[in-house]
Amino acid sequence: MIQKTSHIFLFVWLCAIQSVWAEVGGPDKKYFLVKDFADEWLIYDQNQKNYVPYVAELHGGQLSANLLIDLESNRFYELMVYVEKDNYLFLDGSLQQRQTGGSWKVFKIDSLYRLYRKPQLLLTLYGSAGKTGKIVLIGHPKTATEKLITVQEESFLSLRPRTLSSLTNFFTLSLLLIVGFAALLYNVHSRAFQRFYNLYDLLATDVRDESFLVNKPFSRVNLLFLGLISLLLSYLFFFVQSKQYDLFSFKQFIAPNQTLGQSWFSFFSIASLFFGLLVAKYAALFVLGLLYQLDSVTKLHYFKILQSSAIFYAVAVIGLSFLSLYILDWTPIIKQVLIIPSIVFYLLRVVLLFFTISNAATAKNLYVISYLCIAELIPLIVGIRYTL
Repeated sequence: MIQKTSHIFLFVWLCAIQSVWAEVGGPDKKYFLVKDFADEWLIYDQNQKNYVPYVAELHGGQLSANLLIDLESNRFYELMVYVEKDNYLFLDGSLQQRQTGGSWKVFKIDSLYRLYRKPQLLLTLYGSAGKTGKIVLIGHPKTATEKLITVQEESFLSLRPRTLSSLTNFFTLSLLLIVGFAALLYNVHSRAFQRFYNLYDLLATDVRDESFLVNKPFSRVNLLFLGLISLLLSYLFFFVQSKQYDLFSFKQFIAPNQTLGQSWFSFFSIASLFFGLLVAKYAALFVLGLLYQLDSVTKLHYFKILQSSAIFYAVAVIGLSFLSLYILDWTPIIKQVLIIPSIVFYLLRVVLLFFTISNAATAKNLYVISYLCIAELIPLIVGIRYTL
């Protein structure tokens, strides 16, 4: 208690001393300035995979500029952000709002510290070139009355309107939907769930199975798991698009200010598209099986596709959700974290399918290789063309 009182007394004493000589600035020049971040801007360097100091000659055309704000050392003060042109304001990698040009935004650093629970916070302004017209200050009001502090705190809370945080809410709710659907399948069809999510069963190449999961690809149980895989794929697609990675040339598919309802509509539309493509996959396998006289293994091939996809995409969704708690900027690493591992997964799956089909059929290896090239490798090559 004594230590807290001494801190408050020191803060008031510093404010009194500072009022004599400190510079003023901020909205309507009503703040004594404690720190000006004019020379502390950072730019993310793709080659070094890290943030580097801003250099006008090198980074003047960059649309994104970043600052590390020391929250712990600047408590009791306020953070002020000004932009000359419209910009998107991010805190710790999370979109806060679209700040209109010529306006100030004021944050209480105490509130930021309580919200994020970390000593430093990454502030990002995205929208206009370089650091020109971007001002970030730390200061305190000339008249630090209780009424003024209350107003500023309410102003801080109003910086998270529902329409601007809908994308974050959507990812949370969609993840809960997927987990809930998976839990329902586990309780209602536990034996099928254990079969789908069985790594040992997936890697087994000598399969002699009469299970309805294999022999009835469009049974109700298989269609339910096909729906779960479609939801996982849709979630991953939205995740990649939200990180500004141009996947399959769908530029700006997700608008940062779209409503929660629009996000759900797009999510289920993409999930339905994946569902239809997976159903069409079986039709293509059936036709190819007839052409290469491998119709006896078509159903097994399709089941292995669903089984491997269910395991891999579930691990990918869980892994990305966990890493999102620690990674701020996904744009430069999304390829290494998700895209390349997905390609490796597909290549390994082709190898697994080759040995599985070879053991389950009496056809020559040349037929099996030709069959897999058309069914798996050609779609993979086309996919790589649009993802890398």
